[in-house]
Amino acid sequence: MFGAIAKSYWAEKQGIDANKVFLVSIMPCLAKKHECALENMNDAGAGQDVDVVLTTREAERLIRAAYIDVTKLCDEELDDPLGDGTGAGVIFGATGGVMEAALRSAAYLATGENPAPESFRNVRENGSKPWRVSEFDLAGSKLRVAVASGLGNAKALMDALDTGEESFDFVEIMACPGGCVGGGGQPICPGKEMAAPRADKLYQLDAAYKLRFSHENPAVVKCYEEYLGAPLSQKAHHLLHSDHNDWSMPHA
Repeated sequence: MFGAIAKSYWAEKQGIDANKVFLVSIMPCLAKKHECALENMNDAGAGQDVDVVLTTREAERLIRAAYIDVTKLCDEELDDPLGDGTGAGVIFGATGGVMEAALRSAAYLATGENPAPESFRNVRENGSKPWRVSEFDLAGSKLRVAVASGLGNAKALMDALDTGEESFDFVEIMACPGGCVGGGGQPICPGKEMAAPRADKLYQLDAAYKLRFSHENPAVVKCYEEYLGAPLSQKAHHLLHSDHNDWSMPHA
């Protein structure tokens, strides 16, 4: 999604030929390497929307190999447009983060007012089952949600849904245990599982952000006003959605 926007909206705003943009994504996810190479990931019309994916582990190794001390680098202004972020966006990296961010905005859309940012933190708590269940009152309606990470837990949840043991209004699944913080491309600390400490850092960053709601991101709002038009517009649908029936997993 970012690649498609960078090679369309951003390139247009900067007065750059999109075909001359070479986009590198740094990701905690090994699967992104496969995703960026899929033939149908070229919605911006300037080659592949993302040209190369480096894992965060690879990026860390490059920084160390170049003897760069990141603690001594000077702060710089982020790019404009698309340089703004929110706390809700930061917590996407932890299991339950997408759910919590979505519920914050759902509450606003349902009531016209922002809820307290911590209103939906219960989705962060671990339960006794392989998934977390939380219930909320949203504009007078009861909302029952579930969060699971790890494909084994996802399978167990799907089985429970199939048998009717469970029923939810909204489900979040992340493939890696703990979410992206536990991604297969993350730096490895021998003998330590780092997903939980990394998630804690994301929630600390969220709490420190001035903007904590996705729908208040000024860069995203401006992008829709100037370029995409509105959510689910024809242009937004073309650039921000992909057809998962248009490709298949490779077989050994």
